[in-house]
Amino acid sequence: MTVEWTPGENDIGDHVPFCFVAETSNGYQSEMRCVIVVVGPSKLANTSLTCHENTMTLIIEKSSEIAGINFRLNDPECLVTSNGTHHIASVGYNSCGTEMKETEHDIVFINQVSSFVAANVITRKQGIAIPFNCSFPKKSRLSASFRAHKSDYVFAEAGFGNFSYKFQFYTDDRFLEVETQYPVEVTLRELLHMEIQVASSVPNVQLFVESCRATPHDDPNDPVFYDIIENGCTNDDTFVVYPGTSTQYRFAMETFAFIGSYEEVYISCTVILCKTGDSNTRCNQGCVRKSLADSDKQRHRRSLVSETQQHFISQGPLRMKRQSPSNAEEATSLNMNTLVIALSGVVIVALIAVTVQMYMKKARTMDYKRLETQDF
Repeated sequence: MTVEWTPGENDIGDHVPFCFVAETSNGYQSEMRCVIVVVGPSKLANTSLTCHENTMTLIIEKSSEIAGINFRLNDPECLVTSNGTHHIASVGYNSCGTEMKETEHDIVFINQVSSFVAANVITRKQGIAIPFNCSFPKKSRLSASFRAHKSDYVFAEAGFGNFSYKFQFYTDDRFLEVETQYPVEVTLRELLHMEIQVASSVPNVQLFVESCRATPHDDPNDPVFYDIIENGCTNDDTFVVYPGTSTQYRFAMETFAFIGSYEEVYISCTVILCKTGDSNTRCNQGCVRKSLADSDKQRHRRSLVSETQQHFISQGPLRMKRQSPSNAEEATSLNMNTLVIALSGVVIVALIAVTVQMYMKKARTMDYKRLETQDF
């Protein structure tokens, strides 16, 4: 049995009993057992949580009680960054192990910051777990000008200050007009233009797009996926890169649809921000093929001074345009014409076969003569 209970500030100093008995299937019962929970003040300093449109950010003030402790999120690969005064956990609603739960009135996104020991085998510090969540009402009043366009992804890391990623679709290769109405309706094999751009309070930074993946749902871990960029290498034959700056990445590719009953396509990318001038950063490594990627992970260690951790950003959805009535009529007309031509060919072949058969029958009857009765 698991009992979950979150005490509030008014419960500090209380002794809360949890009493229970065990009962077997035959009706036997144990004696009553009780566990006393003593509610004490939190050893953590001030914490604050901010719920953005696409991310939630938990900020933990550093104190002597948590000095030297490393933190991570539900996904062990997602580490919590820190600066001189705070630990900062900024996570998307569809990444780093964030779970979604639904109540009668709200949709709740849940994650947790947990302490861990990086290298030592033992520890004498008590483990710390800080669950946090953001909830959004299912029903809300939207203005007529509302557009389902994902806002910027805002992060903060030591050495890089505050920075934000912007992922947008454009109407053409001039990269002037942004697609603002979502889902974006496209046709198969149409060239889709995209741009990822970073805005940082620190100068002399470089953007690197390490991976991009297409999925039929807004989940980069979807079991159905198509890798567009992997380890900095492009995997799509229609992929085109356009000139840009160190803080923007412009590219395009032909649109496609997933086979099966999938109507939409989302694009999710992993991005890294590096400081220019350091030749040992992941940004300067560029494309690393899979055979070299595993060995590279062993020797490459992220520098807190020269590069940020990986961040997930996504945009979408794309939806294939439904066939217009005029196109449907043309397709129907074309199919009917094809059917008529095919049937005509069958009829012609059948007539030829009947003609040949009658000719052969006539040819066989010409070899015989009718005899008079008196000749028998």
